[in-house]
Amino acid sequence: MANELFLGRSVTKAPAPLALDPDDLMTHGLIVGMTGSGKTALGILLIEELLKQGIPVLAIDPKGDIGNLALAFPRLAPEEFAPWVPAGGEATPEGEAKKWTEGLASWGITAADVASYAASREVTIFTPGSRSGVQVDLLGALAPPPDGAESEEGRDLMTAFLGGLLGLLGRDADPVSSREFILLARCVEEIWAKGETATLESLVGAAAQPPFGAIGALPLETFFPKKERDGLVLGLNSLLASPATSAFRGGVPLDIDALLGGGPGPAKLSIFSIAHLSDPERLFVVATLLSRVRSWLRSQPGSTSLRALIYIDEIFGFFPPSGEPPTKKPLLSLLKQARAFGVGTVLATQNPVDLDYKGLSNCGCWWVGTLQTERDRRRLADGLTDAAGLTDVDALLNQTKKRTFLLHDVHRKGPEIFETRWAMSYLRGPMTRDELTKLKKAAPAAPASSSAAAVAGSVAATAVAAAAPAPPKPAAPAGPPMLPSEWPARWLDRRGGDRATPYLWVKSAVRYKSGKGTSDEITTTKLFPLDAATPREVVQGDVLDLEGKELLDAAPRTLSYSDLPSWLGTKGVKEAEKAVKERLPDLLATTLLRDPLSGILSNPDEGEDDFAARVGEKAKPSAALVEKIEKKRRDLAAAEQAEKARSMETMASMAGAAFDVLGGLFAKKKSFKVGKVGGVLSKRRMEGAAETKIETLKAELEELEAKVAAPDPARFEKVEVIPTKTGVDILGVGVAWVS
Repeated sequence: MANELFLGRSVTKAPAPLALDPDDLMTHGLIVGMTGSGKTALGILLIEELLKQGIPVLAIDPKGDIGNLALAFPRLAPEEFAPWVPAGGEATPEGEAKKWTEGLASWGITAADVASYAASREVTIFTPGSRSGVQVDLLGALAPPPDGAESEEGRDLMTAFLGGLLGLLGRDADPVSSREFILLARCVEEIWAKGETATLESLVGAAAQPPFGAIGALPLETFFPKKERDGLVLGLNSLLASPATSAFRGGVPLDIDALLGGGPGPAKLSIFSIAHLSDPERLFVVATLLSRVRSWLRSQPGSTSLRALIYIDEIFGFFPPSGEPPTKKPLLSLLKQARAFGVGTVLATQNPVDLDYKGLSNCGCWWVGTLQTERDRRRLADGLTDAAGLTDVDALLNQTKKRTFLLHDVHRKGPEIFETRWAMSYLRGPMTRDELTKLKKAAPAAPASSSAAAVAGSVAATAVAAAAPAPPKPAAPAGPPMLPSEWPARWLDRRGGDRATPYLWVKSAVRYKSGKGTSDEITTTKLFPLDAATPREVVQGDVLDLEGKELLDAAPRTLSYSDLPSWLGTKGVKEAEKAVKERLPDLLATTLLRDPLSGILSNPDEGEDDFAARVGEKAKPSAALVEKIEKKRRDLAAAEQAEKARSMETMASMAGAAFDVLGGLFAKKKSFKVGKVGGVLSKRRMEGAAETKIETLKAELEELEAKVAAPDPARFEKVEVIPTKTGVDILGVGVAWVS
């Protein structure tokens, strides 16, 4: 197992190590599991094993957990744990050191193994848009591609760069329909044609005074009048001047070859921590990274073995089934093309419905943990059935639990259930920006002569490199922008960031109806990004369900705030609320269970067992039904008793008739008593009618008893239900500031 990835032990087979060939990841991977299933821990194990093999990893960390990979303590001593154990809590450095030592020992891993692993990798935590970690320049420049602007690489780089810029401005970035995108693309082409690098500064100048008079077949003033262009120029200039975006333009240059190119020395782990960013900023960072990786790939030779891995710890919002965020195209390209260059991609998500199905079909390794909803189970079950031809997916998924996963690998003979091993890194939870700063300060200072690129590539094994001193932090705004009086403000502390993005929040009560059945009333809160051009477009965007999280009445800390859309006035509020009322029923559509006998309908998220118990409770028979069943039982017993007596009488008559017939045959005087034979036949006909009556009574009794029997979940039907507009009551609407 020296060259394999040790992830845990098999449960399917006799207890044995579960090892994975690194080259299996060239067909990419998907990790799925609800919160608490051990999904992120599995991703960390995977990265640990790759680094031990000398394979570099670029990890995108939207939640802040992947930074735990910098916390591998060679001696497993309490003093190593002490800086990372919160003071005043139940956990102590001594207790955590003992816990980790014993946990690793149960898997045959010693402190010497951890020390060897820690020495085998270099960890750099980049923090785009922040100086808490290593600052990286993402807005600085866009150099002309070697093959020219018309090359596929040139178009891809331009699309990602401009899509990210326009996303930060909250403007449409569609390469076909967006005037802003088409104008800036022409400006970049003109700059590249001179052999110059496109910078934000040069784009501001080119957009203000375009070096061309027409776009396509139309004059520039017809296509994009100057008065409207000025708004775009002012927005770009704000990006250039804003302290909030200046951190995207300083720091080390983004050099993918330095991060993933390999070479002598420890394997590099480059973590891009983006938990502190707003959603548009995240899209910009991830789109830029993936596009640069894709561009770098095309300059690499082919490979038949894994040479690097891209890991994204939460794919939500980056690769949706519908919509085209700037991250989607480069990510799909990596899934389709990176294998030829020996680069694998592993995606992780809580909800498989957040992932485009084309992404599922391009993943050869699936790790499936405990899933939260029936919809998620069905999506994965359908995918596994299509991809692997499995017929017992539900039985396999039922075996998953915390830290226990179903592994489907196209390179293995069949699926396996396995338990993940103990991590060598100290999994202490998401790391805040203050903790990243503490980690950076603990690192030895870089030599004064080292360049920015060298600083990024020579990080100590368990800490990040030092960065330039941070300038004074600008004062945060006193409060959020003013809202229309009709809409109250709320706050959602989703990722612990310092910048808040506006969402439309809608709280509603819904009751589902199907046939005669009606569900209990439930309340739900949904958030819609307020970055659309019109009120009606808001409710067509990606929906964020709170899933139990509560909105706060006040900001959780001092925040800076993104701008509100210009249409947000009294008229816009009314249009948005009207659009919400029309859209909500479709968004609240779901699949429920219905009992065909009683007509009772399940409640959302109510499992089969709970529903069966409720049906049994509600279907208790009335006194009249019980009396009817008892009467039917008495009628049946009487009919069976009468039939038994009739059968004995018939047998006696048959015997008498037979005796008379025999006597007539052998007596001297021949005489047959036909009357007795006819009586026997008549009794036989009566007996047949009685048997029919008995069968009818039995069937009627079974039908009545079924109504009072404990329900069998197998009889339940699955029904798609969409609430009517009258079945949805809107309880509240406003703006939620999500940080």
